[in-house]
Amino acid sequence: MEARLEKIEHSEAYIAVEVDAEQLEEGLQKAYLKVVKEVSLPGFRKGRVPRQLLEARFGTEILYQDAIEYIVPLAYEEAVKQLEIVPIAQPTFDIDEINVGEAFTFKARIPVKPEVILGDLEGIEISVPAFEVTDQDVENRINDMQTRYAQLVVKADDEAAVNGDTVYHDFEGFIDGVPFAGGKGENYPLELGSNTFIPGYEEQVVGVKTGEEKDVTVKFPEDYQSEELAGKEAVFTIKVNKIETKQIRDLDDSFVQEVSEFETVEELRGSIKQNLLEQAEGRKRDLMRQELLNQALQRCEIPVAEAVVKEHADIMLRQFEYRMNSQGLDLNQYLQITGSSIDKLRESLYPEAETKVKYDFLLEKLVEEKGIEVSDEEINKHIEEVANNTGLSIEDARERLEEIMEGVTMQLKVDKAIDYLLDKAIIIETTPETEAPVTD
Repeated sequence: MEARLEKIEHSEAYIAVEVDAEQLEEGLQKAYLKVVKEVSLPGFRKGRVPRQLLEARFGTEILYQDAIEYIVPLAYEEAVKQLEIVPIAQPTFDIDEINVGEAFTFKARIPVKPEVILGDLEGIEISVPAFEVTDQDVENRINDMQTRYAQLVVKADDEAAVNGDTVYHDFEGFIDGVPFAGGKGENYPLELGSNTFIPGYEEQVVGVKTGEEKDVTVKFPEDYQSEELAGKEAVFTIKVNKIETKQIRDLDDSFVQEVSEFETVEELRGSIKQNLLEQAEGRKRDLMRQELLNQALQRCEIPVAEAVVKEHADIMLRQFEYRMNSQGLDLNQYLQITGSSIDKLRESLYPEAETKVKYDFLLEKLVEEKGIEVSDEEINKHIEEVANNTGLSIEDARERLEEIMEGVTMQLKVDKAIDYLLDKAIIIETTPETEAPVTD
């Protein structure tokens, strides 16, 4: 086998590999041993047909595809080692015509790391909104907590239901006076304002009292999931059995002690404010990093092979499918609902995939150019953080990370590279008053 590098351009290496006649014959023999298992001819048991007879009967071409699938990967792997090429995505092949007893050539186009040209990345100016935490923000969180731990109490018979109340009621639906399947329920708890029933239903239940009977008239949406009901008017006869309302508990130390690890209301307020400040700082940092990388990307030249983008888009597609499955939705169901297809969905991911790939190459180059390293102390600190976040012991966390430690170390270097850019950046915090006015 002989391999030669023809050129490298646009982050792809073009190589030509010549496979000699002996290698071709080896591949044909491997192919014969595979194909013959499924072949039988008069006078021969299945799998016992001699190769010469099989080729005479079906033609040598019957072996070509399997021979190529055996020869080309091995020859390609040997070629990239010989030429010291490091592929970063799957190659594409162009294979010449094959003739028995003769050498043949195949060509491969191999995605490789791009030659990244970094621009001036110091002094990048970025604008981020000023994240403030007010006393009202703290009170809103406390109100949410009070609502979450509110006690449900039964309303008196003469008290009307309002939004937020839960109405336990019997109902039966009719279309043109005829009950329909799935339109009946007994003592069903409906939280008014939750918008879980057909549009218009809950609004008509507001104001009912315990023991009251009422007709509720609604129209099913045109795109309702049941074709038999879509767009049709229905009348539900309802009877109210019980109404429960949320009774907000007083904010005092006993409430705080019951629902949190704190002793006093002031301790709870202080903790909530600290959490909100940390969340605001996290959001601010995320925005800064995103804006910084967007602008840094515009200052650099990073040619990326299409195959690399496609491979990353495929990874994103698998991640998307996993998220769909975790929500109980099959990807095919999602595509039917949205009227899309796998190809369209993958294509829609290309721009984001290309940007993410370029981010990686930019930061990797910055790490290399600035000689960024991480110390053992920094790695140990990261392991401790993983242990704290996962509930593992430090030893177990270290063991879990051992197999991916190279990637973990690189990520820590990348984080330091971003911190380096942030330290050199000009950061402007904006408020609605300081933002530039919109002009026509």
